[in-house]
Amino acid sequence: MRNRPNWSRLLPQPLVIPKVMKLTTLADVRELMRHLPKGHRARSTWQHVEKQLNAAALSEVETIDVAVPLRLVLQLERVPCLPQ
Repeated sequence: MRNRPNWSRLLPQPLVIPKVMKLTTLADVRELMRHLPKGHRARSTWQHVEKQLNAAALSEVETIDVAVPLRLVLQLERVPCLPQ
């Protein structure tokens, strides 16, 4: 039997994208990804974040395995992201 996703799992440290949103849980990251343009979501970097996000929701990996690649992708795309 497969685990049910737990989107309420906390990130190791909240991240703030100024004037956009605060990312505290896996659900917040999922919501951010839903708002990405289709072309961005198709990039291998975002696909990796999504893969890790889904695995973390199923408790297959730790939430830091989402937070680190997420921050790297945001930096690569020059999106300001501040730890809180």
